[in-house]
Amino acid sequence: MNKHSLSRILIYLMLTVLIALSCASPAVAEESPAPGSQWINTDLDGTVDFFTKAREQDNFHLAVNRRWLRNTSIAPGTSQASSFMDQETVVMMRKFDLIMNCEPTDHDSELVCKLRDLIMDWEVRDAMGAEPLRPCVESIAAIETLDDMTDFFLDREKNPFMIDPSLYSISTDLADPTRYVAILSPLPLTLNDSAEYSQRTPYGDLLYEIALKSNRVVLIKLGYTQEEADRVFENAIAFEKMMAEFIQPEEASFDPDYLETLLNYYDRAGLEALCGAYPMARILDAQRMGHSKVFLVTEPAYFSALAERYTLENLPLMKDWLLYFVTNYKNDALDRDTYLQLASIYNEAIGIKGSPDELDIMYNNVTNYLPVPVDKLYIRAYCTEEMRQDILSMVDEVVDHYRVMLQNVDWLSPQMREKAVDKLDHLRIHAVYPDTLADWSQLDFKGPDEGGTLIEAIMVLDQFNVSLYEDRVNQTVDKDAWDENSLLTAQVNATYHPQDNSINILAGILGGVFYRPDMTYEEKLGGIGFVISHEISHAFDFSGANFDRDGAVNNWWMPEDYAAFLARTAKLVAWYDGYVPYEGGVYSGERVKSEAIADMTGMKCMLAIAAQQQDFDYDAFFRQYATLWRVKMLPNAMLVQVSSDSHPLGMLRTNVTVQQFQEFYDTYGIQPGDGMYLAPEERFSVW
Repeated sequence: MNKHSLSRILIYLMLTVLIALSCASPAVAEESPAPGSQWINTDLDGTVDFFTKAREQDNFHLAVNRRWLRNTSIAPGTSQASSFMDQETVVMMRKFDLIMNCEPTDHDSELVCKLRDLIMDWEVRDAMGAEPLRPCVESIAAIETLDDMTDFFLDREKNPFMIDPSLYSISTDLADPTRYVAILSPLPLTLNDSAEYSQRTPYGDLLYEIALKSNRVVLIKLGYTQEEADRVFENAIAFEKMMAEFIQPEEASFDPDYLETLLNYYDRAGLEALCGAYPMARILDAQRMGHSKVFLVTEPAYFSALAERYTLENLPLMKDWLLYFVTNYKNDALDRDTYLQLASIYNEAIGIKGSPDELDIMYNNVTNYLPVPVDKLYIRAYCTEEMRQDILSMVDEVVDHYRVMLQNVDWLSPQMREKAVDKLDHLRIHAVYPDTLADWSQLDFKGPDEGGTLIEAIMVLDQFNVSLYEDRVNQTVDKDAWDENSLLTAQVNATYHPQDNSINILAGILGGVFYRPDMTYEEKLGGIGFVISHEISHAFDFSGANFDRDGAVNNWWMPEDYAAFLARTAKLVAWYDGYVPYEGGVYSGERVKSEAIADMTGMKCMLAIAAQQQDFDYDAFFRQYATLWRVKMLPNAMLVQVSSDSHPLGMLRTNVTVQQFQEFYDTYGIQPGDGMYLAPEERFSVW
């Protein structure tokens, strides 16, 4: 048989199959394409190359960012590249220069200089190795009874890092934001979500492997065999699993009534009764928080179960959990080899290339342990009143248009519109830097010239942070103040805080594609203007809907309006639930709904402003917006993003947002059949 005869037979067989398929019963309807399947996932590294093409009408995010996506490389030591990372690099280099060139001219700079020099004293650190942790490790090993365990929890010499299976702080009361209360929550979980302990996901597998390998590093340096180190780890995970069933899974936080489940108040006697044999109240006494008049316990079932499981039988598991936790808690303060081994474990798991050098380590440690002094150095060097006034002016413009927008929402009742505007009118605005900077003058520790060591300095820093909480016990909250201890400005971010109903536009984000003084008006709206509007939108998204104008957890919605809000949100959630980010990847609309709502509402406000301008350049505006969300990440970094991040992927933040608005269709002539087209009845902008 020659090749031509074979070709005819193959063609005949193909035609036979096609005819059979065309004659098949039409009982099963053709499946609709998955949401977003018309777009390639450009957030995944390697997706875009020289030959990848796109029109604005088919994939707007790719069309605008194609050159950047094609040519930008993920830098060694990082898991992604993005507009945020570009600006983060600028801020990082500024802070790095401030730290390296710092001279002790005042108390803040003196602290920075001493910690910098302690971190860079590698001769001392390498000579000590993992030994700074040995006293605590030996104290844990010596525990034989429950009384010994309680004594360990309460003794700062034996337990210098004050570790126990709980988290506690003095924070703003969720139900009454005028006061501080002691807030108690369950222990932090290695696998992040309690659901991972009953049904492990690929994300849980990734976290498990990183933790398993990291645990070996320090314990082996302390004389444990790998088999012994792994036994410690497995027991620690077993203890977490035993307690995880009493910790609400992440999925529970998607429930509209979730915050209400956290509002569980106790006085001292009630707390002691709840915790039974577990000495929670005495632990708080040791941390100088036990005299709080009110204790807010987010998950009482956990503390009740902890009391029941605080037994001699469970002592081995608890001891190994403590050992695991302490050797992973302060390992960044040990020798160079430990630091590099731990970094390589994480980098290998995520796919990051390269290792940190000594200067990277120094920068990370100084900014981690002295965040406020470094923040104050940054403010003095890079922030101006002119910058702040420019941002405040933009905020005022956005708020004014937001007010009109809320007054005209057609699916809200008149009473609800009035309430929404009232919340907007009580919005607190924090821009660029606080009026009063945080005071860390009570902090001091010995530098290398005074015989100090890094681990000693870190212990002092830990206790100083406790003192910051101690000062708040039973005090009232100044909701108009910007607390720099809680919110630094030298970071590439902007936030909405529901507990004081505030937007916070931080100095670190004021650069790159987000903001420059010489930007056109359209570029500013597409950049920092959108960021401002997005943050205001959080006051009215799924999360903000649970907090009233004063920042209290309070159902301030009319029942019929809230039902309409949930119905509109459900359409958005369903779209994201159907999106497949990569083969086998599962997306959660519930996880990203608040950020997606804020994106779309922010865009609606920006377009309302644009409509009032003469000869507004919509193309420049939409292109600037698309540049905000350009990102490319390694595969495992995307696994982490999809599994845990509340923000949609960057390409979705562009494409899904703009395709909800007619102005986008008019600007680019989007028609049925184009990849960016979404029929009007299928659009789902919530507000």
